[in-house]
Amino acid sequence: MLLLLLSACFGVSFGDPCADYCDYVCECHDGEAAFDCDQCRTESSGTDPDLQDECETSLTELQAEDDEAGTGCSAETGDDTAG
Repeated sequence: MLLLLLSACFGVSFGDPCADYCDYVCECHDGEAAFDCDQCRTESSGTDPDLQDECETSLTELQAEDDEAGTGCSAETGDDTAG
């Protein structure tokens, strides 16, 4: 319980940013030419910290772009920023 409180207070995520990004892409941009769900999952599978950081940044940027365009998606991701 304490770990959950600390993670919430300090913004620490124990999820998988790449899985969250791919989930968002697959649910919110399915069928769009610029996004390929299967390719995202293939390229993002791994535990490289730099890749995880890149996925987290990509997710945040894509959600912001969607919100700005008024096409925000309510897909659930591990960071609770969608929707």
